[in-house]
Amino acid sequence: MEKFASSGGRLLGYASVGLLIVVAVGSALSDPVANQEVTLASVAVALLAWLALIRPYAAAHSRGLLLRNMLRDTLVPWSKIERCAVLQTLQVATPDGTFHGLGVSRSARSLIKSEKSVNAMQMRGGFLGMGSIAGGGSWADPSRRANEEAPGGSYTDYIPSRILDLAHRGRDVEGETVVAWDPLPVTALVVAAACLVLMLA
Repeated sequence: MEKFASSGGRLLGYASVGLLIVVAVGSALSDPVANQEVTLASVAVALLAWLALIRPYAAAHSRGLLLRNMLRDTLVPWSKIERCAVLQTLQVATPDGTFHGLGVSRSARSLIKSEKSVNAMQMRGGFLGMGSIAGGGSWADPSRRANEEAPGGSYTDYIPSRILDLAHRGRDVEGETVVAWDPLPVTALVVAAACLVLMLA
Protein backbone atom coordinates (compact mmCIF):
# COMPACT_ATOMS: atom_id res chain seq x y z
CA MET A 1 0.00 0.00 0.00
CA GLU A 2 1.24 3.47 -0.93
CA LYS A 3 -0.36 6.26 1.09
CA PHE A 4 -0.86 9.85 -0.06
CA ALA A 5 -1.72 12.64 2.38
CA SER A 6 -1.09 16.31 3.04
CA SER A 7 1.63 16.21 5.67
CA GLY A 8 0.97 19.70 7.05
CA GLY A 9 -2.64 19.02 7.98
CA ARG A 10 -1.87 15.64 9.53
CA LEU A 11 0.95 17.07 11.63
CA LEU A 12 -1.37 19.80 12.85
CA GLY A 13 -3.97 17.16 13.60
CA TYR A 14 -1.61 14.97 15.62
CA ALA A 15 -0.35 17.99 17.57
CA SER A 16 -3.88 19.23 18.26
CA VAL A 17 -5.22 15.83 19.32
CA GLY A 18 -2.21 15.21 21.58
CA LEU A 19 -2.57 18.58 23.28
CA LEU A 20 -6.34 18.22 23.72
CA ILE A 21 -5.96 14.75 25.23
CA VAL A 22 -3.47 16.13 27.75
CA VAL A 23 -5.88 18.95 28.61
CA ALA A 24 -8.83 16.57 28.93
CA VAL A 25 -6.97 14.11 31.17
CA GLY A 26 -5.47 16.87 33.30
CA SER A 27 -8.84 18.56 33.76
CA ALA A 28 -10.57 15.31 34.64
CA LEU A 29 -7.93 14.33 37.18
CA SER A 30 -7.63 17.72 38.90
CA ASP A 31 -11.34 18.43 39.46
CA PRO A 32 -13.84 16.38 37.39
CA VAL A 33 -16.87 18.42 38.46
CA ALA A 34 -15.50 21.93 38.14
CA ASN A 35 -13.66 21.13 34.89
CA GLN A 36 -16.43 19.11 33.28
CA GLU A 37 -17.01 21.61 30.47
CA VAL A 38 -13.29 21.83 29.68
CA THR A 39 -12.99 18.04 29.60
CA LEU A 40 -16.03 17.59 27.36
CA ALA A 41 -14.94 20.37 25.01
CA SER A 42 -11.43 18.95 24.75
CA VAL A 43 -12.72 15.46 23.94
CA ALA A 44 -15.17 16.80 21.34
CA VAL A 45 -12.59 18.97 19.56
CA ALA A 46 -10.00 16.16 19.65
CA LEU A 47 -12.43 13.78 17.97
CA LEU A 48 -13.33 16.37 15.34
CA ALA A 49 -9.65 17.10 14.70
CA TRP A 50 -9.03 13.38 14.20
CA LEU A 51 -11.94 13.18 11.75
CA ALA A 52 -10.95 16.25 9.75
CA LEU A 53 -7.15 16.26 9.84
CA ILE A 54 -5.83 12.78 10.60
CA ARG A 55 -8.22 10.21 9.21
CA PRO A 56 -8.51 11.44 5.58
CA TYR A 57 -5.91 10.14 3.12
CA ALA A 58 -5.64 8.42 -0.24
CA ALA A 59 -3.91 5.07 -0.68
CA ALA A 60 -2.96 2.91 -3.64
CA HIS A 61 -4.00 -0.73 -3.27
CA SER A 62 -3.72 -3.63 -5.67
CA ARG A 63 -7.40 -3.32 -6.63
CA GLY A 64 -7.61 0.45 -6.90
CA LEU A 65 -7.35 3.84 -5.20
CA LEU A 66 -8.80 4.16 -1.70
CA LEU A 67 -10.12 7.62 -0.79
CA ARG A 68 -10.56 7.67 2.97
CA ASN A 69 -12.57 10.70 4.01
CA MET A 70 -14.02 11.83 7.32
CA LEU A 71 -16.95 9.40 7.48
CA ARG A 72 -16.93 7.42 4.23
CA ASP A 73 -14.41 5.40 2.24
CA THR A 74 -14.39 5.14 -1.56
CA LEU A 75 -12.52 2.47 -3.50
CA VAL A 76 -12.06 3.38 -7.17
CA PRO A 77 -10.81 0.52 -9.40
CA TRP A 78 -7.77 1.40 -11.47
CA SER A 79 -9.64 0.73 -14.71
CA LYS A 80 -12.19 3.43 -13.84
CA ILE A 81 -9.73 6.29 -13.33
CA GLU A 82 -9.63 8.67 -16.30
CA ARG A 83 -8.16 11.87 -14.84
CA CYS A 84 -6.80 13.05 -11.55
CA ALA A 85 -5.96 16.46 -10.10
CA VAL A 86 -5.13 18.01 -6.75
CA LEU A 87 -7.16 21.18 -6.23
CA GLN A 88 -8.93 21.99 -2.97
CA THR A 89 -9.37 18.21 -2.76
CA LEU A 90 -7.93 15.23 -4.61
CA GLN A 91 -10.33 14.87 -7.54
CA VAL A 92 -10.54 11.55 -9.37
CA ALA A 93 -12.64 11.52 -12.55
CA THR A 94 -14.32 8.28 -13.61
CA PRO A 95 -17.13 7.35 -16.03
CA ASP A 96 -19.42 7.24 -12.98
CA GLY A 97 -18.54 10.76 -11.84
CA THR A 98 -15.85 12.62 -9.93
CA PHE A 99 -14.84 11.40 -6.49
CA HIS A 100 -13.13 13.62 -3.93
CA GLY A 101 -10.43 12.74 -1.43
CA LEU A 102 -10.09 15.14 1.50
CA GLY A 103 -6.70 13.82 2.56
CA VAL A 104 -4.82 15.63 -0.21
CA SER A 105 -5.39 19.29 -0.97
CA ARG A 106 -3.80 22.54 -2.08
CA SER A 107 -4.04 25.87 -0.38
CA ALA A 108 -5.69 28.78 -2.16
CA ARG A 109 -2.27 30.43 -2.44
CA SER A 110 -0.83 27.34 -4.14
CA LEU A 111 -3.73 27.19 -6.59
CA ILE A 112 -3.31 30.86 -7.54
CA LYS A 113 0.43 30.38 -8.00
CA SER A 114 -0.15 27.30 -10.16
CA GLU A 115 -2.69 29.12 -12.33
CA LYS A 116 -0.29 32.03 -12.84
CA SER A 117 2.39 29.56 -13.90
CA VAL A 118 0.00 27.93 -16.40
CA ASN A 119 -1.02 31.33 -17.81
CA ALA A 120 2.63 32.33 -18.19
CA MET A 121 3.42 29.11 -20.07
CA GLN A 122 0.37 29.61 -22.31
CA MET A 123 1.49 33.14 -23.18
CA ARG A 124 5.03 31.94 -23.84
CA GLY A 125 3.63 29.22 -26.10
CA GLY A 126 1.63 31.83 -27.98
CA PHE A 127 4.75 33.90 -28.65
CA LEU A 128 6.87 30.89 -29.60
CA GLY A 129 4.23 29.42 -31.89
CA MET A 130 0.68 28.16 -31.63
CA GLY A 131 1.29 24.88 -33.44
CA SER A 132 1.62 22.69 -30.37
CA ILE A 133 -1.50 24.16 -28.75
CA ALA A 134 -3.70 24.19 -31.84
CA GLY A 135 -2.53 20.68 -32.65
CA GLY A 136 -3.93 19.34 -29.38
CA GLY A 137 -0.89 19.82 -27.17
CA SER A 138 -1.15 19.14 -23.48
CA TRP A 139 -1.88 22.77 -22.61
CA ALA A 140 -4.86 22.89 -24.95
CA ASP A 141 -7.01 20.85 -22.58
CA PRO A 142 -7.46 22.49 -19.14
CA SER A 143 -8.62 19.20 -17.62
CA ARG A 144 -5.19 17.69 -18.35
CA ARG A 145 -3.04 20.57 -17.14
CA ALA A 146 -3.13 19.51 -13.50
CA ASN A 147 -1.64 16.16 -14.50
CA GLU A 148 1.12 17.68 -16.60
CA GLU A 149 2.70 20.37 -14.45
CA ALA A 150 6.41 20.68 -14.55
CA PRO A 151 8.17 17.57 -13.22
CA GLY A 152 10.26 18.01 -10.13
CA GLY A 153 7.58 20.17 -8.53
CA SER A 154 5.92 19.76 -5.17
CA TYR A 155 4.56 16.61 -3.58
CA THR A 156 1.03 17.59 -4.63
CA ASP A 157 2.28 17.79 -8.24
CA TYR A 158 3.66 14.27 -7.95
CA ILE A 159 0.49 12.64 -6.57
CA PRO A 160 -1.75 12.92 -9.68
CA SER A 161 0.97 11.67 -12.01
CA ARG A 162 1.71 8.76 -9.69
CA ILE A 163 -1.97 7.82 -9.44
CA LEU A 164 -2.41 7.98 -13.22
CA ASP A 165 0.71 5.86 -13.69
CA LEU A 166 -0.68 3.23 -11.32
CA ALA A 167 -4.06 3.41 -13.06
CA HIS A 168 -2.38 2.81 -16.42
CA ARG A 169 -0.53 -0.20 -15.04
CA GLY A 170 -3.68 -1.56 -13.44
CA ARG A 171 -6.05 -0.86 -16.33
CA ASP A 172 -6.88 -4.59 -16.52
CA VAL A 173 -8.16 -4.58 -12.91
CA GLU A 174 -11.93 -4.52 -13.38
CA GLY A 175 -14.54 -3.74 -10.76
CA GLU A 176 -17.09 -1.23 -9.59
CA THR A 177 -16.55 1.83 -7.43
CA VAL A 178 -17.55 1.11 -3.84
CA VAL A 179 -18.59 3.80 -1.36
CA ALA A 180 -19.14 2.75 2.26
CA TRP A 181 -19.68 4.37 5.64
CA ASP A 182 -17.10 3.52 8.30
CA PRO A 183 -18.66 2.82 11.74
CA LEU A 184 -15.63 4.07 13.71
CA PRO A 185 -15.63 7.72 12.54
CA VAL A 186 -19.43 7.80 12.64
CA THR A 187 -19.24 6.73 16.28
CA ALA A 188 -16.56 9.36 16.93
CA LEU A 189 -18.84 12.04 15.46
CA VAL A 190 -21.75 10.90 17.63
CA VAL A 191 -19.56 10.98 20.75
CA ALA A 192 -18.29 14.47 19.85
CA ALA A 193 -21.86 15.69 19.38
CA ALA A 194 -22.89 14.13 22.70
CA CYS A 195 -20.01 15.90 24.47
CA LEU A 196 -21.09 19.25 23.04
CA VAL A 197 -24.71 18.64 24.07
CA LEU A 198 -23.68 17.73 27.63
CA MET A 199 -21.41 20.77 27.77
CA LEU A 200 -24.27 23.11 26.80
CA ALA A 201 -26.92 21.38 28.91
